[in-house]
Amino acid sequence: MAAFFDADDPLARAPDAAAALRFGSRFRLGVPKRRDLEFFGDREAAELFGAAIGILEEAGGTRVEVSFAPFRNAGQLLYEGPWVAERLHTTQALLNENPGAVLPITRSILEDARRYSALDAYRAQYELAALRRAVDGAFATVDVLLLPTAGTNYQIAAVAAEASRLNTNLGLYTNFVNLLDLAAIALPAGFGESGLPFGISLIAQAFRDSAMLDLGTRFQQIVGLPLGAAKV
Repeated sequence: MAAFFDADDPLARAPDAAAALRFGSRFRLGVPKRRDLEFFGDREAAELFGAAIGILEEAGGTRVEVSFAPFRNAGQLLYEGPWVAERLHTTQALLNENPGAVLPITRSILEDARRYSALDAYRAQYELAALRRAVDGAFATVDVLLLPTAGTNYQIAAVAAEASRLNTNLGLYTNFVNLLDLAAIALPAGFGESGLPFGISLIAQAFRDSAMLDLGTRFQQIVGLPLGAAKV
């Protein structure tokens, strides 16, 4: 189970009890600077994100602007750096034995990982370490970071036509979380006039999952959305 230390897992870590503490009635809410936000032309998503900021301020948050740059740059390493080789490692047998079982765009991304060297991997690790230091600096000024879960919604046909670019857009606010050793939860945050949903993510340092779930509950109690994926 993810909530407990597993001694049989060599990569498992004991949770930090102090990190599990709730944020309290007042907390510092990190929000990207306006120039760092990208909604890919989706006006409704931008408006719903602004509304979410107001709701979390009502829940006790004090807005603090932070630079999104180190988060964004770390996210770019996931598919534009040697970490994609980890995905190749786990799928190599399948690709060798039955490459047709993998979607062409996915296969292309995985096969591209063969070009990375050990030198590339070590260089990227140093780059990521510098980005983690910058992110630690950001979290010294805020308790939790608020982001859109995705900047917009795309139709399936559009993604199929431009899979690499649009999937990169969809991952802008999430791809960095694991690389930076952060914790995150996603919350529904409203509907546009088109009826399509919009969501937000709360992101904090490792092991703060329970604290974010508590804050997410407070958010949902204020926003009062219906259950399910439709406005019913």
